Amino acid sequence: MRRTPSPTAAFWLAAFTYFIWGFTFLASRVAQNYGTPFVLLFWRFALAFVLMNLLCLTGRFHVRLRGRDLRPVLLAGLFEPVLYFPCEQYGLKLTSTSFSGVMIALIPLCSLIYGAVFLHEKATRRQVLFSVLSVAGVIVLAVYASGIGSGSFLGFFILLGTVFAGAGYMVASRACADSFSAFERTYVTCLMGAAAFGVLSLLEHRNDLSAVVQPMTHAPFVLAILFLSVVASVLSYIALNRALEVLPVARTAVLINLSTVVSVLTGVLILHEPFGWI
Repeated sequence: MRRTPSPTAAFWLAAFTYFIWGFTFLASRVAQNYGTPFVLLFWRFALAFVLMNLLCLTGRFHVRLRGRDLRPVLLAGLFEPVLYFPCEQYGLKLTSTSFSGVMIALIPLCSLIYGAVFLHEKATRRQVLFSVLSVAGVIVLAVYASGIGSGSFLGFFILLGTVFAGAGYMVASRACADSFSAFERTYVTCLMGAAAFGVLSLLEHRNDLSAVVQPMTHAPFVLAILFLSVVASVLSYIALNRALEVLPVARTAVLINLSTVVSVLTGVLILHEPFGWI
């Protein structure tokens, strides 16, 4: 019988996840200098899946999937990473790190609505108020986007796909938290990501395997992928999935604003992206 984290511990697990994910925009931007988004995503989840299997070999972690109804956890994996990350990566490619991070601020409101509709979770007035404020901020930035170097409107709409998929993942993951452990949900997530993006990266390069392998010869790409695989995928997904065993979706999602703050700061301070008064 697995131990359930306390509400306080679950809160900090979710906060850790979203703090780390704020740096993924920076790491992805670095990796995209050497490989396409699908190649980046393949290596991210392939290495993460290898690491999870190595953890299973220690005997301390177990994955039991045979003979179980996998549809709920497969739905979570479809939302994220299969739908979420292509939208994030191509949205990032067409916008800026700062703007991509700000768009993520839409996820709390979308998650709040999903949680109410599908999980019958009641949101407080305070949660609704501050989620709406996040949306208001995004609307202002979308209208006056030159202040943060947003890029194209196509990038904006692609990032909306990230919002819907991210909220869908949290609802689906919480819905199957009683049936599958956090490790099992993360395991399936990494497996689906490695398989989907492996196929897509080969199709993108017309079955040219060398084009998929070549980026791994560049040290910055390898370092970015190691961070995205080990820290941002394995550790962070396990932490988030543990948090979703306890916290309502609305309370977990509001912490996404940590990612927004971190991604904007890294974009401005490290990548020297524009930062206007808006």
